Amino acid sequence: MTPCPTRAVLYCSNCQEPLSTECLLTDTHRQHSYITLQDAVKQQLDNIKRLSTMLEPKVRQVDNVEPQITAAKQQLEDVYDKIKKAIVGHYEELRTLLANNREQASNILEAEKETLNKNLTQLEKDEDNHKKTLDEMTKEIKELKEKRKTENPGNLLEKSQALDRSLTTMEDFYSSVKEVKFDGERMRALEKCVKKIIQKNRELLPRPWEFSETITFNNNRKHKDLKVSEKESEVSLKGSSISLSKRKTAPWSNIIAVQNFNKGQHYWEMEVRGSQSWAVGVVEKGWKKNSLDRPLGRDSKSWALESDEGDLTAWHGNDLSAIRDCTTQILGVYLDCDRQQVKFYDVATGCILHSFCGLSKQPLYPAFSLRAKAKSTAQLQICRLMEEYDQFQEHNVQSSQYSNSDEGIIIVGDFNIHAEDSSNATTKEFLSIMDSLTLFNMYLGLLTLLDIPWT
Repeated sequence: MTPCPTRAVLYCSNCQEPLSTECLLTDTHRQHSYITLQDAVKQQLDNIKRLSTMLEPKVRQVDNVEPQITAAKQQLEDVYDKIKKAIVGHYEELRTLLANNREQASNILEAEKETLNKNLTQLEKDEDNHKKTLDEMTKEIKELKEKRKTENPGNLLEKSQALDRSLTTMEDFYSSVKEVKFDGERMRALEKCVKKIIQKNRELLPRPWEFSETITFNNNRKHKDLKVSEKESEVSLKGSSISLSKRKTAPWSNIIAVQNFNKGQHYWEMEVRGSQSWAVGVVEKGWKKNSLDRPLGRDSKSWALESDEGDLTAWHGNDLSAIRDCTTQILGVYLDCDRQQVKFYDVATGCILHSFCGLSKQPLYPAFSLRAKAKSTAQLQICRLMEEYDQFQEHNVQSSQYSNSDEGIIIVGDFNIHAEDSSNATTKEFLSIMDSLTLFNMYLGLLTLLDIPWT
């Protein structure tokens, strides 16, 4: 039964919620401890006062966060300019041979700069908003104290609990920004990788990241506990609210990528620093959906590199290989379908952590797994290795020229869309073009012919 503060008569100390007469008649709060609403309000006000007092010195400690952000941004620009010049210099030595390689490296650098810049700007905005919010909450706390004897205790309790939650959130924020640091590890790792290419002979080329792919998580092929971001590039798993015994471990939760590959070379990177227990690999097309809660690599149709609380192992067919000590934060995956190989790289060092040979000739899907500790959240993120672009931009322009024409037209193009998912943003744009060319019914007929379900 949902508690109703305005009809509350007592407060449950065990459940931390107000109780109405109806609540007291149920078994939910049997043998719990109760206090009066007035005492609950007093306790809540005392608690938020304590939190507010504890928060004040933390706010003072980070009063200089704005100049730190400005300095970090300048450092980002300086490091970016320095590394970009170095990369250009390195590639001049092998300009003809490394033309494509150089372009991809620049794309990664631009993407990382943009990401870090956005993070610093967002931190600056958040800090300013929290300062304003704190001033407003200080006034609200004062007003609540003045209304203790005149306003309904249930209403006061509800307001004070909301303030309590806001202050706790604010405390977490200021605890995390004691010192603003610029992390240029990914860009420095990129320069190191480029230097190694120059130091090696031509037999080293091509490098895996020349085959960079933009992969996305498939919302339709994931464990029910996993949460996928709007852009389908991040996945998170919230741990249990109850700590497990030492003998028990949390289950694995898997998700598959939308894309699959059965020929050529392909490469993608995963940021794994957001979890101590993760697995990244590939699964065969026939890998069943009921496998979404079992560990990767424990059957003949999956290959994976797994981190179990930091201990790295490689798994396939329920056989494991221990990996030397490694604190991988960004993992690179290179899939060579033609040679039936998959290699896992530590991006920071460029070292190969493990290789699998003899993969299936069937289409292979990138696969991922998470396991979260109790009262914590684990996450994986697909690294952006290619600049975002509108693959339909040219066709949008051309469709406006042909939509009112009686002449026959030929559409030539290679589109990567979720044909079975009409809610996908890319699919929506493609369908809009088809509709403008009066080809929508033909598209539906093609789906029926190919036995592709329409959602």
